[in-house]
Amino acid sequence: MSRRISADEFVDAGTAAFREALTCMDVRLDSGAVQAVEAWFRFYSGWPGRRVTGFVDPREAAVKLIADSFAAGYLAPDLPAGDVLDMGSGNGWPGLAVRLIRDDVRLLLLDSRLGACAFMRGFVEHSGLSGVSVVEARAEDVRSERALSTRFDLVTSRAMASPGISVELASAFLKIGGVVALWLGPEQEDAVDSVPAIPELGLERRRKVRYGLPFRMGDRVLAVYTKASRALPGYPRRLSSIRAKPLL
Repeated sequence: MSRRISADEFVDAGTAAFREALTCMDVRLDSGAVQAVEAWFRFYSGWPGRRVTGFVDPREAAVKLIADSFAAGYLAPDLPAGDVLDMGSGNGWPGLAVRLIRDDVRLLLLDSRLGACAFMRGFVEHSGLSGVSVVEARAEDVRSERALSTRFDLVTSRAMASPGISVELASAFLKIGGVVALWLGPEQEDAVDSVPAIPELGLERRRKVRYGLPFRMGDRVLAVYTKASRALPGYPRRLSSIRAKPLL
């Protein structure tokens, strides 16, 4: 049986793997961003509640969860400032990566799970990270609320739902000219290639970035759409209708 590593070992191993992964991915961050990631590892390692990620190995958490989130840096200089929403955030990523890349954004982390929101609020308070708020709600339940609807310059989503569900829900939160970025697996790339625009939602595909994670931990696709116009009447639809006939 393998030895259980201590909290300090978890933090050290995770932070070291994250630094190495950034070099492999050619992503450059200032020291403050790296320190915030180390603070996340330390907070996570001491969190008394239910774990908000499925990773036990600190190297996997460093690469598949956190370094992967910093693929948001591949959007620069097109990464918009302003209001950012991370749907189904869970553990704070990839939304936190956007905030650490650009300190002029106002980030809202959205998740329906009480434990996940408690974790994220705890980390924000622990780290002293400004410009970050947490809302406990389902995206489909709050997309029409005046304070959130068509407000955001950027919406991010990773592993919250299928691409068709994520992109249609995200469109409700985007202002005209806003951008949605979806983290996808390579098996979902064909769907992105076959849909250069989603006129029902007013979305046009802006970019597609294919990249590999370090240490042979997999391939990823970042699909980026711009809200070029208003959605057609009746869109975005109810969740049951999206599931029955996704647009992506």
